[in-house]
Amino acid sequence: MAMQSQVFIRGICRSVRNLQTPFCHQLPGKLSRHSSSTSNGLGKLYELRVYQIWPKDMKPFIELSKEWIHLRTAHSPLIGYWVSEIGGINDVVHIWEYDNLTQRAAVRQALAGDSHWINSYFSKILPMMSRQENMLLQTVGDSSLVQPDLKGVYELDTIKQGAGLKFSSDKGNAKLLGTFQSVLGPTNTGYQLWFHNSLQQAVENQIKGDNSDDQATGGHRRLLIPTPWSPLQ
Repeated sequence: MAMQSQVFIRGICRSVRNLQTPFCHQLPGKLSRHSSSTSNGLGKLYELRVYQIWPKDMKPFIELSKEWIHLRTAHSPLIGYWVSEIGGINDVVHIWEYDNLTQRAAVRQALAGDSHWINSYFSKILPMMSRQENMLLQTVGDSSLVQPDLKGVYELDTIKQGAGLKFSSDKGNAKLLGTFQSVLGPTNTGYQLWFHNSLQQAVENQIKGDNSDDQATGGHRRLLIPTPWSPLQ
């Protein structure tokens, strides 16, 4: 069992070989030689989570989250929390930031032992979810994920990568907040988070982006409305 666990951890470390994760350096062998800082110099990891909520439970889910989500944000930074307007029905989408997988494990352990979190919130929302999925991401190039002055709508693009594919760099007057590469989850997949001033402008910016030369081909787009507790508004 110990050998299997070590093999599993080695697999994770190979996937995030550009990240400085303490437990990777503790493993024997050549693994630690590949470690280096990420392109943004911080080595941050981002967990993208998508929950599909039963239609009848969407309103109570939002109400419970608004009341109790502070118990979760006390442990690690929340980048944004949205409800999917188009591109997914009754979905909530959220992105969390971690220094490394060691921090993520510590956060999850702390929450598992927090009876207030479990009894007030977690145990109540579990039956409300029909599906959960998560992906581990790292940023590609520059990112601007802390934007206290924004107020509008957001777009999350999922991009299937292939030979010659370029990430989009222009969508009218939309603001690109971050480009991400999948580390764990869907393979050969990138993500881009955009800001638009309004729903109508999001559609107009999308059409302009589709007519640009560097558009991505293949993937999925979500138009997102921020929840009241989302740092990105």
